[in-house]
Amino acid sequence: MGKEVPVKKTDNEFSTGTVPASQRRGVGSLVFTWIGYVFTVTIMSAGGQIANGASNLRDALLAIFIGYSILFVIAMATSLISMKTGLSFGLLSRFSFGVNGAKIISLFTTLTLMGWFSINCYLMGDITHTLFPAIPRWPIILLFGFLMVYSALRGQKLMNKIGVFATIAVTIVGLIAIFVGFKDANSIYQGGIFAINKEATLSMTQLITIAVGSAVNGVCSWAPDLMRFSKDTKTTTSVMAIGLYICGPFMLLIGVVGMLVYGESDIAYILQRQGFLSLAFIGLFANIWSTAQGNAYSSSLNLSSIFPKIEREKLLVIFGTIGTLVGLLGLYKYFGAWLSFLATAFPPMAGVVIADYLFTWKRNTPVLEQANELLPKWNYLSLIAYAAGVASNYILPEFGIPAINVLVVSFVIQAIFSTITLKSKAEVLKEKII
Repeated sequence: MGKEVPVKKTDNEFSTGTVPASQRRGVGSLVFTWIGYVFTVTIMSAGGQIANGASNLRDALLAIFIGYSILFVIAMATSLISMKTGLSFGLLSRFSFGVNGAKIISLFTTLTLMGWFSINCYLMGDITHTLFPAIPRWPIILLFGFLMVYSALRGQKLMNKIGVFATIAVTIVGLIAIFVGFKDANSIYQGGIFAINKEATLSMTQLITIAVGSAVNGVCSWAPDLMRFSKDTKTTTSVMAIGLYICGPFMLLIGVVGMLVYGESDIAYILQRQGFLSLAFIGLFANIWSTAQGNAYSSSLNLSSIFPKIEREKLLVIFGTIGTLVGLLGLYKYFGAWLSFLATAFPPMAGVVIADYLFTWKRNTPVLEQANELLPKWNYLSLIAYAAGVASNYILPEFGIPAINVLVVSFVIQAIFSTITLKSKAEVLKEKII
């Protein structure tokens, strides 16, 4: 990477530069913040979508395992690059897409994260309204939109504390929900939950796509934003494995059980049917809060790469305000379609960045602060590779898993482009810096 360049104190959370070695952290300092992303009721709802389309529990579990294995591979690739460079996903995109091209990518990422944030805001209001029908959704949506932005403004330390509390609370809630669900299934269906069989409305490929979509924007953008603070490969691997092989599938299982047993994918109604929504109230709120603050935090980093002259805090407030208002409009109603869209749009983005790093920058990665003014404004070949990846989902014959197909297409095309332009990018840039 070259000589480490000091980051100005005004660069809050290192949003516009490299995280220095002195600020790198271990598993204990990072894992709860990451768990806060995958320990969320929105992923529970994705589990409900999977169970609604699957014929039985076994098919649902298979889709989850395959989907989250895909996510783990993507997460490791993006996170290791971020760990080695110390850069957020938005800043990494500058090397691949050019300074202005990266701004488009960062803006797109921000808009998708805003969608997640708005869904979380709506869930806050919906759960409250479910428990206390006299309280309308809108004031709760506004209140918690403000609180989630506040914690994101405070940065990683406060976010990690909320993540710890949310992890403990939702683990208790989840275990109770699964236990009660299995118990109720035994009394409703002869042979229990494994005996439930119905006509599948979605193919296995579509089920896997929903599983991938439940967290794909996080592994492409938020994972590297967090793992730029990781001190080594072991830390990165441990954090990603805990989140994507234990915590994420656990949350999906809650939604799967709820849909199969009660016919509900909304966790608020599942818990209400089980008779202990009031006991889970605080845990669910902490859980949603933990996830939404991560969306807001990551978005502020992306926006900082687009508008470096505007303070991150101001950009975060703008993001939170718009996201909260969108939550009032009820984007949650289109949750299933939203997941399918994310599973198509985000993997090609990661494919381009991963391929460009491996084939162009891995051996000659310059420090961003030194190279920033020398990077091209646009890298049209990378934009073409990304567009081709997305388009392949609609052009190529249906086969395999769409999330993998679009990533592979963008990766291969970018690898070819990167190999062809190697001299004009990495080596020439290094010579200019030296």
